[in-house]
Amino acid sequence: MLKLAVFDLDKTLLTSNSSYAFCKHLYKHRIISLYQLLCSVSYKIRHELSLLSIEELHHKVFNKILVGRSLATLKKHATLFLEAYLFSSLYLPTLKELFKAQERGDYTVILSNSPDFLVEPVAHFFQVDEWGATKYAVDKDGRLCKIAKLMEGRNKAAYLSELALRFQLSKEDITAYSDSYHDLPFLLEAGCPVVVNPDRKLLKVARLRKWSVI
Repeated sequence: MLKLAVFDLDKTLLTSNSSYAFCKHLYKHRIISLYQLLCSVSYKIRHELSLLSIEELHHKVFNKILVGRSLATLKKHATLFLEAYLFSSLYLPTLKELFKAQERGDYTVILSNSPDFLVEPVAHFFQVDEWGATKYAVDKDGRLCKIAKLMEGRNKAAYLSELALRFQLSKEDITAYSDSYHDLPFLLEAGCPVVVNPDRKLLKVARLRKWSVI
């Protein structure tokens, strides 16, 4: 019987936040200013202190850094960025779980709230069967104009529910991996939730529910 293995990306398959690292890459290559980089740092810290929701974080970063940017240029820099970043940022314990799932013939998926232009090449690198990420709309000139869909915890959970329905699977056939308390709705959709380098809130939940921790 088919089983699903569904992975978050940042701090799960990777050791760090790829979006923030990409902002540093854009600054290094003079695509964004020091002020914009410092704003992204400020937003990240405020989010980690629970002063900004995940939705507010994404909208602030989008409005400050991404709006009006050429999607083609961002994709070009995403390729350059990942060539330098990816291999040094792999989290091996979770990567082993992905490889084991692929060897078993599980249907493997990456769901991430990072931008789709970052997640797509990573998903292809890992050779997963499917992926989902935060998507952006572009204007007639191919420039980002708005966030079309934010792939946060509730939307990850809905995506997982749709996958289960598509393949006619029960929760017991689904394993989900994530590091963040914000992904709790997503983890609760799986019969086998696994937490990876969890934040404090998620670790507390994992201990109460006796979930696996790696």
